[in-house]
Amino acid sequence: MRINYKFLERIFSKWDYIREQFDFSDELINIDEKIVKEEWRTFEYKGNNDYKIVCGDGSYNTIEYIDKYIILSSGVGLFFDSRNNSDQNYTYLSFVIVIPFDVLVRKFLDDLASLIMSTLELKSIYLMASKVKHDIILIDGSIRSLIIRFGPSYSSQIGQRWFYKGEVDEKEIEKIYYENKDEIYNYDLWSYQLAKSFNKENKFTYFAHLLYYEYLKVLNDLLMNFEVVSISKSFSPTTGEKIFNLIERPDIIIFEEFTKEVGYSRKVKYLQEDEFYKWKLPSPFEHLKKKQIFFFYTRFEENHRVYKVEFIKDREQEEILKIIYPTIVRGYPVVLKIAHNDALITDNDAQIFEQHIKNELKVQIGIKLREELL
Repeated sequence: MRINYKFLERIFSKWDYIREQFDFSDELINIDEKIVKEEWRTFEYKGNNDYKIVCGDGSYNTIEYIDKYIILSSGVGLFFDSRNNSDQNYTYLSFVIVIPFDVLVRKFLDDLASLIMSTLELKSIYLMASKVKHDIILIDGSIRSLIIRFGPSYSSQIGQRWFYKGEVDEKEIEKIYYENKDEIYNYDLWSYQLAKSFNKENKFTYFAHLLYYEYLKVLNDLLMNFEVVSISKSFSPTTGEKIFNLIERPDIIIFEEFTKEVGYSRKVKYLQEDEFYKWKLPSPFEHLKKKQIFFFYTRFEENHRVYKVEFIKDREQEEILKIIYPTIVRGYPVVLKIAHNDALITDNDAQIFEQHIKNELKVQIGIKLREELL
Protein backbone atom coordinates (compact mmCIF):
# COMPACT_ATOMS: atom_id res chain seq x y z
CA MET A 1 0.00 0.00 0.00
CA ARG A 2 1.41 3.37 -1.05
CA ILE A 3 1.75 5.96 1.74
CA ASN A 4 2.18 9.66 0.95
CA TYR A 5 4.66 10.57 3.70
CA LYS A 6 5.13 14.14 2.50
CA PHE A 7 1.40 14.79 2.69
CA LEU A 8 1.11 13.21 6.16
CA GLU A 9 4.11 15.15 7.46
CA ARG A 10 2.56 18.46 6.41
CA ILE A 11 -0.90 17.59 7.74
CA PHE A 12 0.43 16.42 11.12
CA SER A 13 2.33 19.70 11.43
CA LYS A 14 -1.12 21.33 11.71
CA TRP A 15 -2.25 18.97 14.45
CA ASP A 16 -2.75 21.71 17.05
CA TYR A 17 -5.32 23.36 14.81
CA ILE A 18 -7.12 20.08 14.10
CA ARG A 19 -7.22 19.14 17.78
CA GLU A 20 -8.78 22.51 18.66
CA GLN A 21 -11.69 21.84 16.30
CA PHE A 22 -12.55 18.65 18.22
CA ASP A 23 -11.72 19.88 21.69
CA PHE A 24 -14.82 19.43 23.83
CA SER A 25 -12.77 19.13 27.00
CA ASP A 26 -13.71 22.49 28.58
CA GLU A 27 -17.42 21.78 28.26
CA LEU A 28 -17.10 18.16 29.28
CA ILE A 29 -15.02 19.00 32.35
CA ASN A 30 -17.89 21.16 33.60
CA ILE A 31 -20.41 18.34 33.30
CA ASP A 32 -21.35 16.55 36.48
CA GLU A 33 -20.77 12.87 35.70
CA LYS A 34 -23.34 11.93 38.32
CA ILE A 35 -26.06 13.77 36.35
CA VAL A 36 -25.14 11.86 33.18
CA LYS A 37 -25.19 8.53 35.04
CA GLU A 38 -28.65 9.35 36.38
CA GLU A 39 -29.88 9.77 32.79
CA TRP A 40 -28.43 6.40 31.72
CA ARG A 41 -30.30 3.21 32.60
CA THR A 42 -28.29 0.00 32.40
CA PHE A 43 -29.88 -2.87 30.50
CA GLU A 44 -29.35 -6.61 30.69
CA TYR A 45 -31.10 -8.67 28.06
CA LYS A 46 -33.18 -11.55 29.38
CA GLY A 47 -35.07 -13.32 26.64
CA ASN A 48 -35.33 -16.41 24.49
CA ASN A 49 -33.52 -14.97 21.46
CA ASP A 50 -36.64 -15.18 19.28
CA TYR A 51 -37.13 -12.40 16.75
CA LYS A 52 -38.95 -11.64 13.52
CA ILE A 53 -37.46 -8.56 11.90
CA VAL A 54 -37.82 -7.08 8.43
CA CYS A 55 -34.98 -4.81 7.35
CA GLY A 56 -33.33 -3.58 4.19
CA ASP A 57 -30.88 -1.27 2.55
CA GLY A 58 -30.10 0.36 -0.76
CA SER A 59 -27.07 1.28 -2.81
CA TYR A 60 -26.13 3.25 -5.89
CA ASN A 61 -23.13 3.92 -8.06
CA THR A 62 -22.63 6.25 -11.00
CA ILE A 63 -20.66 6.16 -14.24
CA GLU A 64 -19.81 9.10 -16.48
CA TYR A 65 -19.16 7.77 -19.98
CA ILE A 66 -18.73 9.85 -23.15
CA ASP A 67 -21.63 12.35 -22.80
CA LYS A 68 -23.89 10.37 -20.47
CA TYR A 69 -24.47 9.81 -16.75
CA ILE A 70 -25.34 6.23 -15.86
CA ILE A 71 -27.00 5.58 -12.50
CA LEU A 72 -27.01 2.03 -11.11
CA SER A 73 -29.29 1.47 -8.11
CA SER A 74 -30.56 -1.38 -5.96
CA GLY A 75 -32.78 -2.01 -2.96
CA VAL A 76 -33.15 -5.11 -0.82
CA GLY A 77 -35.76 -6.19 1.72
CA LEU A 78 -34.95 -9.07 4.07
CA PHE A 79 -36.89 -11.01 6.68
CA PHE A 80 -35.02 -12.55 9.58
CA ASP A 81 -36.88 -15.16 11.61
CA SER A 82 -34.88 -16.85 14.37
CA ARG A 83 -36.90 -20.04 13.79
CA ASN A 84 -36.93 -20.10 9.99
CA ASN A 85 -34.05 -19.59 7.53
CA SER A 86 -36.09 -19.81 4.34
CA ASP A 87 -34.41 -18.50 1.17
CA GLN A 88 -37.72 -16.93 0.11
CA ASN A 89 -37.44 -14.16 2.70
CA TYR A 90 -35.79 -11.83 0.19
CA THR A 91 -36.95 -9.01 -2.10
CA TYR A 92 -34.53 -7.38 -4.53
CA LEU A 93 -35.21 -4.44 -6.85
CA SER A 94 -32.78 -2.83 -9.29
CA PHE A 95 -32.73 0.00 -11.80
CA VAL A 96 -30.44 1.62 -14.36
CA ILE A 97 -30.94 4.94 -16.13
CA VAL A 98 -28.84 6.81 -18.71
CA ILE A 99 -29.11 10.62 -18.77
CA PRO A 100 -27.29 13.01 -21.16
CA PHE A 101 -24.88 15.55 -19.68
CA ASP A 102 -26.86 18.44 -21.19
CA VAL A 103 -30.07 17.38 -19.41
CA LEU A 104 -29.10 16.84 -15.74
CA VAL A 105 -27.25 19.51 -13.73
CA ARG A 106 -24.09 17.76 -12.53
CA LYS A 107 -24.30 18.81 -8.88
CA PHE A 108 -27.68 17.04 -8.59
CA LEU A 109 -26.46 13.70 -9.96
CA ASP A 110 -25.98 12.24 -6.47
CA ASP A 111 -29.29 13.70 -5.26
CA LEU A 112 -31.16 11.92 -8.05
CA ALA A 113 -29.19 8.68 -7.60
CA SER A 114 -29.79 8.73 -3.85
CA LEU A 115 -33.52 9.33 -4.30
CA ILE A 116 -33.75 6.38 -6.70
CA MET A 117 -31.82 4.21 -4.23
CA SER A 118 -34.00 5.18 -1.26
CA THR A 119 -37.19 4.51 -3.22
CA LEU A 120 -35.98 1.04 -4.18
CA GLU A 121 -34.89 0.37 -0.58
CA LEU A 122 -38.20 1.41 0.99
CA LYS A 123 -40.24 -0.39 -1.66
CA SER A 124 -38.25 -3.61 -1.18
CA ILE A 125 -38.82 -3.39 2.57
CA TYR A 126 -42.54 -2.69 2.11
CA LEU A 127 -43.01 -5.63 -0.26
CA MET A 128 -41.19 -7.91 2.16
CA ALA A 129 -43.10 -6.67 5.21
CA SER A 130 -46.42 -7.16 3.39
CA LYS A 131 -45.71 -10.88 2.94
CA VAL A 132 -44.58 -11.92 6.42
CA LYS A 133 -45.65 -11.63 10.04
CA HIS A 134 -42.99 -9.65 11.88
CA ASP A 135 -42.33 -7.71 15.08
CA ILE A 136 -40.73 -4.55 13.65
CA ILE A 137 -39.14 -3.09 10.55
CA LEU A 138 -35.57 -2.07 11.33
CA ILE A 139 -33.74 0.46 9.16
CA ASP A 140 -30.33 2.05 9.22
CA GLY A 141 -30.69 5.83 9.39
CA SER A 142 -33.31 8.23 10.71
CA ILE A 143 -37.10 8.20 10.33
CA ARG A 144 -37.10 11.96 10.65
CA SER A 145 -34.51 12.36 7.90
CA LEU A 146 -36.62 10.16 5.63
CA ILE A 147 -39.58 12.50 6.08
CA ILE A 148 -37.70 15.77 5.59
CA ARG A 149 -35.74 14.50 2.61
CA PHE A 150 -35.24 17.11 -0.10
CA GLY A 151 -36.43 16.35 -3.62
CA PRO A 152 -36.84 18.26 -6.88
CA SER A 153 -40.02 19.90 -5.55
CA TYR A 154 -38.10 21.42 -2.64
CA SER A 155 -35.27 22.52 -4.94
CA SER A 156 -37.82 24.34 -7.08
CA GLN A 157 -39.05 26.17 -3.98
CA ILE A 158 -35.60 27.69 -3.42
CA GLY A 159 -34.99 28.44 -7.10
CA GLN A 160 -32.75 25.50 -7.98
CA ARG A 161 -33.43 23.13 -10.85
CA TRP A 162 -32.13 19.59 -11.22
CA PHE A 163 -32.47 19.72 -15.02
CA TYR A 164 -31.46 22.21 -17.66
CA LYS A 165 -34.49 21.50 -19.83
CA GLY A 166 -38.19 20.96 -19.26
CA GLU A 167 -40.62 22.76 -17.00
CA VAL A 168 -42.98 20.88 -14.70
CA ASP A 169 -46.32 22.02 -13.29
CA GLU A 170 -46.62 20.60 -9.76
CA LYS A 171 -50.41 20.43 -10.12
CA GLU A 172 -49.99 18.25 -13.19
CA ILE A 173 -47.60 15.94 -11.29
CA GLU A 174 -50.15 15.65 -8.50
CA LYS A 175 -52.90 14.82 -11.02
CA ILE A 176 -50.75 12.12 -12.65
CA TYR A 177 -49.97 10.71 -9.20
CA TYR A 178 -53.61 10.41 -8.16
CA GLU A 179 -54.59 8.83 -11.48
CA ASN A 180 -51.85 6.18 -11.36
CA LYS A 181 -50.85 5.66 -7.70
CA ASP A 182 -52.60 2.26 -7.43
CA GLU A 183 -49.95 0.82 -9.77
CA ILE A 184 -46.92 1.93 -7.74
CA TYR A 185 -46.03 -1.57 -6.53
CA ASN A 186 -46.37 -3.15 -9.98
CA TYR A 187 -42.94 -1.89 -11.09
CA ASP A 188 -39.46 -1.57 -9.64
CA LEU A 189 -39.80 2.15 -10.40
CA TRP A 190 -43.36 3.20 -11.22
CA SER A 191 -42.27 6.79 -11.89
CA TYR A 192 -40.01 5.82 -14.78
CA GLN A 193 -42.72 3.70 -16.41
CA LEU A 194 -44.99 6.74 -16.43
CA ALA A 195 -42.31 9.21 -17.55
CA LYS A 196 -41.37 7.13 -20.60
CA SER A 197 -44.54 8.29 -22.30
CA PHE A 198 -43.55 11.97 -22.16
CA ASN A 199 -41.62 13.77 -24.88
CA LYS A 200 -37.85 13.32 -24.86
CA GLU A 201 -37.04 16.78 -23.51
CA ASN A 202 -39.35 16.56 -20.51
CA LYS A 203 -39.07 12.85 -19.75
CA PHE A 204 -36.32 13.07 -17.14
CA THR A 205 -37.83 16.11 -15.42
CA TYR A 206 -41.18 14.38 -15.07
CA PHE A 207 -39.42 11.24 -13.90
CA ALA A 208 -37.62 13.01 -11.04
CA HIS A 209 -40.76 14.76 -9.79
CA LEU A 210 -42.87 11.60 -10.01
CA LEU A 211 -40.05 9.69 -8.32
CA TYR A 212 -40.28 12.06 -5.34
CA TYR A 213 -44.01 11.32 -5.11
CA GLU A 214 -43.33 7.60 -5.40
CA TYR A 215 -40.74 7.79 -2.62
CA LEU A 216 -43.09 9.68 -0.30
CA LYS A 217 -46.00 7.34 -1.09
CA VAL A 218 -43.97 4.24 -0.18
CA LEU A 219 -42.59 5.94 2.94
CA ASN A 220 -46.14 6.88 3.98
CA ASP A 221 -47.34 3.30 3.43
CA LEU A 222 -44.52 1.95 5.58
CA LEU A 223 -45.14 4.35 8.46
CA MET A 224 -48.94 3.97 8.33
CA ASN A 225 -49.07 0.17 8.12
CA PHE A 226 -46.05 -1.10 10.03
CA GLU A 227 -43.99 -0.40 13.10
CA VAL A 228 -40.72 1.12 11.90
CA VAL A 229 -37.65 1.58 14.11
CA SER A 230 -34.51 3.34 12.88
CA ILE A 231 -30.96 3.23 14.21
CA SER A 232 -28.75 6.22 13.48
CA LYS A 233 -24.99 6.57 13.82
CA SER A 234 -25.14 10.33 13.36
CA PHE A 235 -23.41 12.66 15.82
CA SER A 236 -25.15 15.71 14.38
CA PRO A 237 -26.75 18.10 16.91
CA THR A 238 -30.25 17.13 17.94
CA THR A 239 -33.08 19.51 17.09
CA GLY A 240 -36.06 19.28 19.36
CA GLU A 241 -36.06 18.32 23.01
CA LYS A 242 -32.66 17.65 24.58
CA ILE A 243 -31.66 15.74 27.67
CA PHE A 244 -28.79 18.06 28.61
CA ASN A 245 -30.28 21.45 27.79
CA LEU A 246 -27.49 23.60 29.24
CA ILE A 247 -24.75 22.10 27.06
CA GLU A 248 -24.30 22.92 23.38
CA ARG A 249 -22.79 19.56 22.46
CA PRO A 250 -25.16 16.82 21.24
CA ASP A 251 -26.45 14.49 23.92
CA ILE A 252 -24.97 11.51 22.12
CA ILE A 253 -21.42 12.84 22.59
CA ILE A 254 -22.00 13.30 26.33
CA PHE A 255 -23.25 9.73 26.69
CA GLU A 256 -20.26 8.50 24.66
CA GLU A 257 -17.89 10.25 27.04
CA PHE A 258 -19.41 9.39 30.41
CA THR A 259 -20.97 5.94 29.96
CA LYS A 260 -19.50 2.63 28.85
CA GLU A 261 -22.20 0.18 29.95
CA VAL A 262 -24.99 -1.39 27.90
CA GLY A 263 -28.03 0.79 28.48
CA TYR A 264 -30.32 3.54 27.25
CA SER A 265 -31.42 7.12 27.92
CA ARG A 266 -34.89 8.40 28.67
CA LYS A 267 -37.35 8.72 25.82
CA VAL A 268 -37.70 12.16 24.24
CA LYS A 269 -39.38 13.56 21.15
CA TYR A 270 -38.74 15.90 18.27
CA LEU A 271 -40.47 19.26 18.25
CA GLN A 272 -42.57 19.83 15.15
CA GLU A 273 -42.07 23.59 14.93
CA ASP A 274 -38.34 23.53 14.20
CA GLU A 275 -36.76 24.90 11.02
CA PHE A 276 -36.71 21.59 9.13
CA TYR A 277 -40.51 21.48 9.03
CA LYS A 278 -41.02 24.96 7.54
CA TRP A 279 -40.59 23.97 3.90
CA LYS A 280 -43.45 22.28 2.06
CA LEU A 281 -43.81 18.66 1.07
CA PRO A 282 -46.04 17.92 -1.94
CA SER A 283 -49.62 18.38 -0.69
CA PRO A 284 -50.58 14.64 -0.66
CA PHE A 285 -47.82 14.08 1.89
CA GLU A 286 -47.82 17.25 3.98
CA HIS A 287 -49.37 15.22 6.82
CA LEU A 288 -46.10 13.30 7.24
CA LYS A 289 -44.59 16.33 8.97
CA LYS A 290 -47.22 16.02 11.72
CA LYS A 291 -46.12 12.55 12.80
CA GLN A 292 -44.73 12.56 16.32
CA ILE A 293 -41.33 10.89 16.39
CA PHE A 294 -39.79 9.61 19.62
CA PHE A 295 -36.16 8.72 20.18
CA PHE A 296 -33.68 7.57 22.78
CA TYR A 297 -29.98 6.77 22.89
CA THR A 298 -28.62 3.30 23.49
CA ARG A 299 -25.45 1.23 23.61
CA PHE A 300 -25.88 -2.40 22.60
CA GLU A 301 -22.55 -3.73 23.88
CA GLU A 302 -20.17 -2.50 26.55
CA ASN A 303 -17.47 -0.08 25.33
CA HIS A 304 -19.11 0.20 21.89
CA ARG A 305 -20.55 3.37 20.43
CA VAL A 306 -23.89 4.97 21.28
CA TYR A 307 -26.74 5.04 18.72
CA LYS A 308 -29.95 7.02 18.38
CA VAL A 309 -33.11 4.91 18.07
CA GLU A 310 -36.19 6.57 16.49
CA PHE A 311 -39.77 5.28 16.37
CA ILE A 312 -43.35 6.51 15.94
CA LYS A 313 -45.43 4.00 17.89
CA ASP A 314 -45.00 5.05 21.51
CA ARG A 315 -43.25 2.13 23.22
CA GLU A 316 -41.00 1.76 26.20
CA GLN A 317 -37.30 1.51 25.40
CA GLU A 318 -36.84 -2.03 26.72
CA GLU A 319 -39.74 -3.31 24.59
CA ILE A 320 -37.82 -2.24 21.48
CA LEU A 321 -34.42 -3.35 22.73
CA LYS A 322 -35.68 -6.85 23.54
CA ILE A 323 -36.63 -7.32 19.89
CA ILE A 324 -33.34 -5.99 18.51
CA TYR A 325 -30.88 -7.31 21.08
CA PRO A 326 -30.73 -10.99 19.88
CA THR A 327 -29.32 -9.72 16.54
CA ILE A 328 -26.45 -7.70 18.05
CA VAL A 329 -22.93 -8.62 16.94
CA ARG A 330 -20.02 -6.35 17.86
CA GLY A 331 -22.26 -3.61 19.09
CA TYR A 332 -24.63 -3.37 16.11
CA PRO A 333 -27.55 -5.36 14.61
CA VAL A 334 -25.98 -7.92 12.27
CA VAL A 335 -29.20 -8.03 10.20
CA LEU A 336 -28.52 -4.46 9.05
CA LYS A 337 -24.96 -5.37 8.11
CA ILE A 338 -26.24 -8.30 6.03
CA ALA A 339 -28.78 -6.04 4.28
CA HIS A 340 -26.05 -3.50 3.51
CA ASN A 341 -23.77 -6.15 2.00
CA ASP A 342 -26.58 -7.64 -0.09
CA ALA A 343 -27.58 -4.27 -1.56
CA LEU A 344 -24.09 -2.84 -2.10
CA ILE A 345 -23.08 -1.88 -5.64
CA THR A 346 -19.30 -1.66 -5.47
CA ASP A 347 -16.94 0.39 -7.63
CA ASN A 348 -15.80 -2.94 -9.07
CA ASP A 349 -19.40 -3.75 -10.09
CA ALA A 350 -19.65 -0.37 -11.82
CA GLN A 351 -16.32 -0.89 -13.59
CA ILE A 352 -17.43 -4.30 -14.90
CA PHE A 353 -20.63 -2.72 -16.23
CA GLU A 354 -18.71 0.18 -17.80
CA GLN A 355 -16.30 -2.21 -19.50
CA HIS A 356 -19.23 -4.17 -20.89
CA ILE A 357 -20.65 -0.95 -22.37
CA LYS A 358 -17.28 -0.14 -23.97
CA ASN A 359 -16.98 -3.62 -25.44
CA GLU A 360 -20.51 -3.56 -26.85
CA LEU A 361 -20.03 -0.12 -28.39
CA LYS A 362 -16.80 -1.25 -30.05
CA VAL A 363 -18.65 -4.17 -31.60
CA GLN A 364 -21.47 -1.92 -32.83
CA ILE A 365 -19.02 0.59 -34.30
CA GLY A 366 -17.12 -2.22 -35.99
CA ILE A 367 -20.29 -3.60 -37.57
CA LYS A 368 -21.35 -0.16 -38.77
CA LEU A 369 -17.94 0.52 -40.35
CA ARG A 370 -17.98 -2.83 -42.16
CA GLU A 371 -21.48 -2.11 -43.49
CA GLU A 372 -20.35 1.29 -44.80
CA LEU A 373 -17.30 -0.25 -46.49
CA LEU A 374 -19.49 -2.82 -48.20
